[in-house]
Amino acid sequence: MENLNLLAGQYAFIISAVLFIIVFILLALLFTTRKKLNVLQEKYDYFTKGSGDINIDQLLTQTLQELDATREALQQLQQKHERLREQVKGCIQKVKIERYDAFDAMGGEMSYSILLADEKNDGVILTSIYGREDNRCYAKDVKGGKSSYVLAEEEKKLL
Repeated sequence: MENLNLLAGQYAFIISAVLFIIVFILLALLFTTRKKLNVLQEKYDYFTKGSGDINIDQLLTQTLQELDATREALQQLQQKHERLREQVKGCIQKVKIERYDAFDAMGGEMSYSILLADEKNDGVILTSIYGREDNRCYAKDVKGGKSSYVLAEEEKKLL
């Protein structure tokens, strides 16, 4: 026993230095572990919205149920959107107007042509030709961007 005490006395500085290094390493590990634990705690608080009485299994189950409900609602909205899209195809989507002078002596661009067409370029061209003594109106059908009637240059510009 005396030999052990004598040996410990001779190497006391080395033993204390090694113990100091071990304590320093343990403190460093403690601080890094605490930092990682704080990051995990912040993430856990974010997911549980600060409520400490909910566990992660309940939270994940609830989140997955909400996700499924959201997906179903999105699918219903997409179906409704498609139905509305089909309805709108036949509605007037293109409205264009071209004003012009039908006669050289006239001024003020009092004559006009209006195009009213849907997505497929089906619709009608309404034309009003203004003269000094009279005014004439014409309606010409349009199918696929073409008319079965002869079109004036101003009416062709609309298509």
